Amino acid sequence: MEKTTKIIVTVVAIVLFIILSAVITGVRSDAGHSTPGFLGIILVFALVGALRAIWKKNNNDDDTTALQK
Repeated sequence: MEKTTKIIVTVVAIVLFIILSAVITGVRSDAGHSTPGFLGIILVFALVGALRAIWKKNNNDDDTTALQK
């Protein structure tokens, strides 16, 4: 991916995280809780995993793939 595409996808992921976090917090506050709970923790780990996958370096210089003859 190009750098501009990575930046756009990162911004979309962060905005989606904020929206989902607000929804989870709102639903749980209606139920009488004051924190997001386990769903919030899962959401944070999902955001971190997504950001790591987006910004993962891809070394195409290495010619040691399994499909080469």
